[in-house]
Amino acid sequence: MIESYVTQDVMRGITIIFVCCVLVVVAALIDMWTGIDAARTNKERIRSHSLRKTVRKVIDYIRVVIFAVLIDILGIFFPWYELPYACVLVTLGVLLIEGKSVIENLKKKRSSAAGIIDMVDKIISCADEKDARKIITLIKSGKQETTR
Repeated sequence: MIESYVTQDVMRGITIIFVCCVLVVVAALIDMWTGIDAARTNKERIRSHSLRKTVRKVIDYIRVVIFAVLIDILGIFFPWYELPYACVLVTLGVLLIEGKSVIENLKKKRSSAAGIIDMVDKIISCADEKDARKIITLIKSGKQETTR
């Protein structure tokens, strides 16, 4: 009877730890996805560096989760410590960090769209063809004109 309870409790803890690790990986992949999407929207060059950076980030996050699991193993010796609380808290922290990064990528994506409206307005308000060509050249180079 006690063996089945302990086995069930350990299996529940291992399941929670596994789900936390999967969530960390998925959150990092979503961050990479939104970063690439924002780069495409802003016409930035996309390199394989983002994939390597994401893999390194996932490995670092998993290391921190494993360290939290060590704290949870120590917690097994206390009767009130029933779940892998440290692992869940670390995963929550990772999700918050990656969520903030996703929001920043989405803002970056939208900010370029807002800049297009200003650029079109500047082109329309040009007095002559020379001014229009100057603004178009600035747009192609990726810089914004602040004088008009």
